[in-house]
Amino acid sequence: MRNGPDDGPCVGIQPHGYRSGVELRVTATSRDGAGVARAPDGRVIFVEGALPGERVVAEITRVDRRWSRARVVRVLDAAPDRVPVPCEHQAEGCGGCDMLHVAEGAQLRMKSSIVVDQLTRVGVDAPCPELRSLDDDGGRTTVRAAVLDGRAGYRKRSSHDVVVPEVCDAIDPLAHELLIDGRYPGVDEVTIRVGARTGDRLVVVSPGVGSEVGRVSVPPDVDVVGVDELAAGRRAWIHEEAAGRRWRVSARSFFQNRPAGADALVDEVGEMVDELGGDGDLVDAFAGVGLFAGTVAGERRPVAIERKRDSVAAARVNLAEGPAKVLRLAVERWRPSPAGVVVADPAREGIGADATAALLRAEPSLFVLVSCDPSSFAADARRLADAGYELRRWTVVDLFPLTSHVETVAAFTPTS
Repeated sequence: MRNGPDDGPCVGIQPHGYRSGVELRVTATSRDGAGVARAPDGRVIFVEGALPGERVVAEITRVDRRWSRARVVRVLDAAPDRVPVPCEHQAEGCGGCDMLHVAEGAQLRMKSSIVVDQLTRVGVDAPCPELRSLDDDGGRTTVRAAVLDGRAGYRKRSSHDVVVPEVCDAIDPLAHELLIDGRYPGVDEVTIRVGARTGDRLVVVSPGVGSEVGRVSVPPDVDVVGVDELAAGRRAWIHEEAAGRRWRVSARSFFQNRPAGADALVDEVGEMVDELGGDGDLVDAFAGVGLFAGTVAGERRPVAIERKRDSVAAARVNLAEGPAKVLRLAVERWRPSPAGVVVADPAREGIGADATAALLRAEPSLFVLVSCDPSSFAADARRLADAGYELRRWTVVDLFPLTSHVETVAAFTPTS
């Protein structure tokens, strides 16, 4: 992209690929964890690797009409929460962990401020959140990796290039062996899933026709399956233990990225249900493999709603011994029946208007929202507020240490 004299924030700034940089004062944190600075004309620059209060030299990596992105080249005035980056691959551009430069105790405070800022932007009144770190965290148990010359690695930040690590302390040891020592000739991408508390291991490769699967080199206990085989109907899964029970997790179904995270979410949701939940069914919307339907319902009948086939198959196995009803359909197509509690744990894009309307027609006395994205959380919270629900209590959970990703668990009740 060319920068002309009227191109805004990059007047006098060389585009990506040049060695020169620009001096910036960072004043805030964006929702993706980047520092926020302003160019002389007032336009916003999002600076990866910068903290509020810092003065940095940054290199522009992307230019848009109203904003730019940059990365830190040199820190001139460091914030108190900055620490040395312990991973050599960060300097190579590895995009696996984007908060390695932030002190451990400060990461959760920073993430909480991001969520609070998003709620403020949409005008939702909120009490101060509780903050929760994970206990007994052994690292990520699901790893999505690109493959370069048969070896798995992480995409560079804002790039399709691949960094192949020699070590990665952010993932579970069972997954680490497959990331570092596994060989994947003829493969473009791999998804590694392990049961940290069961020892089960699974690798999904793409592309995944028979010849590629057969050439993969991993220990003999690892199940290897191609995406084409899954699309053709093959079933593959691991088991994990979390929240006091055993779970089947299908190859393509969602489960929290570490069992300690599932433990924490069940604890938080369970406390809210016990304190504020009414009588009647408990609806587990976007249920995945049935985590909340199988743990927090108490004497209520759980109703699990999930549209993805593989997740529904796993949920029916996981919930087979109880009274749960498992429905395979999109949440917005659910025909509501009265419910005392709704627990919604949507994907990153949030619940959305139609699904929110469907769930509220059940007239729950408690609506628990579990969200992995600050922006969509705020949008859903605004919809609930407009429908007459208030945010009673909420917890920001550091479900993804060393990264800017954050999980929020929030309890909403009717205002009257």
